[in-house]
Amino acid sequence: MNTKHIGLKILLTGVVCFAALFNLRTSPFRYIVPAAPFTECLGNQQTNDTYIYLYTGGLIPKGLMPYRDFFDHKGPLLYLIVALGISLGRMAGVWLVESLFLFVSAYFAYKTARLLAGRAASVLAASLAVLWYSLGQMSPDTLAVPLLLASLYSLVRFILNGWTIGRAETLGVGVSFASVFFMKMNLISLWLVFVILATVSSIAGRRYLFLLDRTLFFLLGAALVTLPVLAWLWFRGGFDDFVRVYLKFNLTDYGDRPPFGNSLLYFVPAIFRRTPQAFRYWAFYFCYNLPAFLTYLFMFLHEKERPRKILYASLAAVLLLSVHFIGAKGFHFIYYCYPMTADYLVFFAVAFEFILRLFARRRAAATALFFLMAVPVLRAAVIPPVSDWLTRQRILRTDPTADLSLLGRPVRTDRAALDLARYLRENTSPDARINGVGCAVYWYADRVCTCPHLYEEGEKVPFREKLPLSRFQPMTLLPAQRSYNLTFCEDSAGNPPEYIFEQRHRNVRLGKERFEPEREDRIIKTSPEIEERLAAEYDLVYRNEQYDLYRRKAR
Repeated sequence: MNTKHIGLKILLTGVVCFAALFNLRTSPFRYIVPAAPFTECLGNQQTNDTYIYLYTGGLIPKGLMPYRDFFDHKGPLLYLIVALGISLGRMAGVWLVESLFLFVSAYFAYKTARLLAGRAASVLAASLAVLWYSLGQMSPDTLAVPLLLASLYSLVRFILNGWTIGRAETLGVGVSFASVFFMKMNLISLWLVFVILATVSSIAGRRYLFLLDRTLFFLLGAALVTLPVLAWLWFRGGFDDFVRVYLKFNLTDYGDRPPFGNSLLYFVPAIFRRTPQAFRYWAFYFCYNLPAFLTYLFMFLHEKERPRKILYASLAAVLLLSVHFIGAKGFHFIYYCYPMTADYLVFFAVAFEFILRLFARRRAAATALFFLMAVPVLRAAVIPPVSDWLTRQRILRTDPTADLSLLGRPVRTDRAALDLARYLRENTSPDARINGVGCAVYWYADRVCTCPHLYEEGEKVPFREKLPLSRFQPMTLLPAQRSYNLTFCEDSAGNPPEYIFEQRHRNVRLGKERFEPEREDRIIKTSPEIEERLAAEYDLVYRNEQYDLYRRKAR
């Protein structure tokens, strides 16, 4: 191995380490602030969804079960992985798990790219993939990436090696499939194409025994994950709730249509929802993925070797299926594009191979294309303290009077939640009965919400009930609506909690062009009945700029 090859491996390792230290939001090294170094309340602000995963995953070591004792509709393996990380060391333990996943992703990304491109292009492609997806929040979408890349490697080898795959590799593909299915079921496009190709190629070649043998090993791999997960749910009394929530709720209830119409959203493009927002989503998905799709289409049309033609056609199919399944119900795309890293990897490798060859003849054009490819990770190259400084300067330029103390150092928009959590940790017992909406508060306070319906299904309402702002009435009430209006003052057993917290204001947020201070129309108001009961039965014991904390009066 020459010096150049060693240098490329060092480069890829350095990129992975950089991503683990500075891109992963769970990293304790993301910020180093002399006044309070290495604390999880500094630089690793999460999205609301990630706080839900951290909170619910943290309930498993406390003896609670997903679906039965608390409501969330992601797969059970997600909670188990997060629970493992939390058991290793709370946020830092989750970071260790995510860091391991980064190294696994880099390994399979490089090995896959190497099947189609040179070493330099493969290192660049793997680096780009790792930097890109490491920007995502801790979620099933990012935790699924190494499993997707591992199966992508097997798919590429399967096609290029004359439709052959070993038993051990088939077993691994089955393990990856079941693992992703039990984290988030709409990320399985890659395996759908894989199974179809394996079945068609085996039947066309009359290799029926081969198909039977590999099918059994694929199912065995899937069973190695499926059976322990289902057994855990069954023996802990959570199986029925798992079926009701993860399977039925996601496939039929999760959306703004009745069950049958909701299921159709997985098969009919979102454009046919006939709403302007759905059309914009669909158009954005299509345009965002157009460069990769056109590259696969171009390679398919101009490739002479039949195996590679089939490979590029298959990758195009995987890409389109992924876009469709991930965006089927109209979610925003920037966050959900991270699990599509596997769909883009070969595009990255082919593009960098072309750029490196072009560099010898047309250096200026090659340099421009290289930076164009690097656009998705330009944000990743800026460490958080620098990006914070830039954010503060932008705010001050647009609004010199803005109060930046609300954001803290480093910049984060949930300081009020952290302050409330600190108060709860210091002034309540670990088993205190607390109610209120805000998983960030429970996570940082290391407390449990007394009401398992914090994120529970709402009451069913008539379909297509006319509303002033929406054509469809949601089939479930928002979590805050249910908590405030239905279970705000009582838990599921009818017992009032000792503490209740209200969020008077939404979190401070940064606009795209200017700092937007709190406004009167952003104040969250509860019903007069709730306020009256609070005044009669609770005393205000703590207040900050966003939250009020009440304690039940002594009897």
